[in-house]
Amino acid sequence: MSFEKYYPDIIRSISDLIRMPTVYDAATVTRRMPYGKGVYSGYEWLRNKALTDGFEVLEFDGHALAIRIPGNISGERIDVISHLDVVPPGNGWHGDPFSGAVRDGMIYGRGAYDMKGPLILTYYGLKYIRDQRIPLKREIRVVAGCDEERTMNDIRYYTEKAGNPTFAFTPDGRFPYTLGEKGALMWEVDGVAKTSIEVLDGGVHCNVVSPAAWALVRNGAGAGEYERILKEKEYMGSASDEGDRVRIQVSGKEAHASMPEAGENATVRLLEIISLAVEDNLAKHLHDCFHDINGRGAGLDYDIEPMGKLTMNLGILKIRNNTVSAQIDCRYPYGITADILTGKIQETLKPLKVTLKYDDKPTLTDKDSPWLKILLDTYREISGDTDAKPVISGGVTYSKAVKNCVAFGPGREGDQVLAHQADERVEIERLKQLFEVYATAMARLAAW
Repeated sequence: MSFEKYYPDIIRSISDLIRMPTVYDAATVTRRMPYGKGVYSGYEWLRNKALTDGFEVLEFDGHALAIRIPGNISGERIDVISHLDVVPPGNGWHGDPFSGAVRDGMIYGRGAYDMKGPLILTYYGLKYIRDQRIPLKREIRVVAGCDEERTMNDIRYYTEKAGNPTFAFTPDGRFPYTLGEKGALMWEVDGVAKTSIEVLDGGVHCNVVSPAAWALVRNGAGAGEYERILKEKEYMGSASDEGDRVRIQVSGKEAHASMPEAGENATVRLLEIISLAVEDNLAKHLHDCFHDINGRGAGLDYDIEPMGKLTMNLGILKIRNNTVSAQIDCRYPYGITADILTGKIQETLKPLKVTLKYDDKPTLTDKDSPWLKILLDTYREISGDTDAKPVISGGVTYSKAVKNCVAFGPGREGDQVLAHQADERVEIERLKQLFEVYATAMARLAAW
């Protein structure tokens, strides 16, 4: 069985798909394009590619599409589920985030890792199965959703129409597989509060650690005092006087909100700088609440086995003329509920209003499942990583919205976190091994 002949097409296809800025765009949403023009461009590209390659394509009204090979056992189906949409690129890139540039053994661009790269690998895994004429007991589908980064309503729409699969995996986690995922919720905060902050704008997305924030503050300290504090704290940023106001800009480090320890929240740092420079109750209150990623400042410091510590991320904060709005991401373990957490943070943030916008509860998979044994054995056999153990993740993947679904790679313990970060990229040599893992696992799941 030869995998090498697929490598050039895989690299080219990943690069081509990255060039499409598949970010949700409310301004261009239509019935045909439920997530906007950018996401639909990726949807069309994949649909046309699959049809050109001779596959049967099932469409689900712009929410998702499925590329299938039928099997011989009626009703049994394996789904391999990825997503076309990406988070906004944010700042800090050393090049065009939608260039799909191939250099130094890497493919660069938003979505290279999360998850256009894995999507293309599994697409070619399906092509490999067909080309090798592997006899299949079960139908197998490569499914591409369009709104994983926001609501996952895309894949819920798909399962409402297509039903849940017999088993599924999503290449959106860590090897050897993700045994369970923490709960994930999002709070929206709004209200009015007296503050010397005339304008503040921080963050790019609720589930991204804020890479940059800026504010215009009136009264009190001048730019020199802010510069002194920035230097003392060793934070990247700048301050400049603008009449009786000071403009402050702070840079952080982008990271996925499920792993806030990998990032540096620029918005939280900005609140700290302001609260140290002037007496501002709002800045101090918000900083006290959100400076600790495990929720201590909000009274949410839960640490419950087997899932471990709660994490929290102030993803978006906007202040305009005493009006405050924010979005907060929280990942929580079994043993606590969203209602309890919401009650606590509502009390902490008074008089601001806190609303629970969504809650994906924790999931835990039966570790004795024969499907999981296939994934584990395949990964260990091909990678040689025989010590890898199933993991608990803080991430939110399609396994929360699809029954009998687990995350399976592409990450490994100790890998640099690349999802949602500037200069997102995938290593081409790593893609080659991943392709063999995914193609082999897909064939075994459908043929077993």
